[in-house]
This record gives sequence, structure tokens and C-alpha cells, in this order.
Amino acid sequence: MSNRFPARFERWFFLPPLLGLLLLLLILFTDSNVEVFLWLNRVSQFAGSMFWISLMTLGDGLVVCVLLLPFVRRKMELVWAMLLSWLLVTFWVQGLKFLIHTPRPLTLLSTSDFHIIGARYMSKSFPSGHAATAAMFAATFCLFFRQKWIRTLVILLAVMIGLSRIAMGIHWPTDVLVGFLGGWLMAGLGYQLARRWRFGTGQAAQIVFGLILFGAGISLLVINHTDYPQAFRLQQTIALACLVVTVCDLYFGFRKTNRDDQTKGLAQP
Repeated sequence: MSNRFPARFERWFFLPPLLGLLLLLLILFTDSNVEVFLWLNRVSQFAGSMFWISLMTLGDGLVVCVLLLPFVRRKMELVWAMLLSWLLVTFWVQGLKFLIHTPRPLTLLSTSDFHIIGARYMSKSFPSGHAATAAMFAATFCLFFRQKWIRTLVILLAVMIGLSRIAMGIHWPTDVLVGFLGGWLMAGLGYQLARRWRFGTGQAAQIVFGLILFGAGISLLVINHTDYPQAFRLQQTIALACLVVTVCDLYFGFRKTNRDDQTKGLAQP
């Protein structure tokens, strides 16, 4: 089991939230939140409802946790940092939703003005939890993987998940941008806490978190945790894939350990 953390933040790590902040300020200063929402909602409809529902599913908090399952044995430091960041994001998003009661687009606009997909939420719009979760996931992966294609892929995926909330008519652009900013920064804080509190990467924690995430994967197989019936098949596919990969990894890892022990035993005089 690896217990290595990257030494420090690279300078580029702060570029995505900085760009998000600039876009947020531009929308606020020009008072164009509604106009940007209507434009993005309209132009995004070329992709179809199922495309955006699928992206939305990838930003679900429980789905993100299950996606960590295959990393438990090989990269526990990533899992630990991600779980801490996920807790921070959850408290931050729910705290703002409780303190700031922002109406959803459906409350202020007519359904004839924009396209809405699926569930018709009316309140607690600010900030977007899916955008925050997606940004947290992308930022944590960027901290632990240096490959440019991985970083580009996860950042692009996080942006598309945030856009899905506008395409589905659920969130304002400011909700998504603040969610992205908060999720990215919470990932940085969670990473720092994980570096300091190394007990979360120990063998006992590995077993406990592995069992919890395995149980979460089982629950995704049998219970639809979203308000979209169309997302259930994708949710099940993700859960099944993570469970199968994890079981296979454990099996082959166990076999390799046994072979290594036998080889050491034969090598001893």
C-alpha cells in the first residue's frame, strides 16, 4: 500500500478556480445570470436529455464515492484525501443551501422560456452540489496524477457536469460557478488534512473504508439514489464495474502475495 502524497501544490492548480472566479465576477457585474442561463440552456439541447442525465449521474456524491473503490488497495492516500474532501464539500454545500435560500429557475421563469429535464426542483439552488462534487473529484485526481491527459479529462468532465445542471434547467450559472470554486478549494483543503492526518491511510482504515465503499456499491446496484429513473442503469453499470474490478484486484493481489511468500520460503536454506 502506498503512503505517498505529492510534495506541494503546483502553480497551475489554482488556474481553474481563478478562471471560474473571473467568469463569476463577469456575470455578477453585468447582471447577466438569467441571460447566460437561458442561452446555455438553449444551445445545450442539441445533445439530448439522456446525455445530460448521464453526466449528472457522474456528479452524484455516492457515485463518486463508489468510483474510489478500485483505488482502495493500490492508492489509499487518494481515497483518504477524496473522502475528507467529500465531507468538507457536503458540509459546505448544505450549509450554504441552509443559509441562502435561492429560488431555482423554475420558480422565476416560465417553462415556455427554457427546457427542463426530469425533476422539477423549486428551491435551494445555491450552490450546485453536483458541480462542487465534480470539481472536488477533478482537483483531487489532478493532485495525485501528473499525466496531462488525465488532468485534462477530469477537468473537462467536471465542467460538463456543471453545465449539465444548466442544460437540465436546475441551476443558475452562478450556482454552478460557486459550486465549482468551492469544490476545488475544498479538495485542496482535504488534501492538506489528509497529509497531516495519515491514520486514514493505514491498514485498518483501508479495510474499514473498503468495506463501507463496497457496501455503497451494493446499494447502488439495488436502489436508485437519484430522482431520474433513466439514470438507474448507468448507476448500476458504474457500481457493478467498480465491484468487479475491486474483487478481481483483490483476488490477483492475494495470489501474488501467496506466490511471493512461497518463493521466499523456497529461497530460505
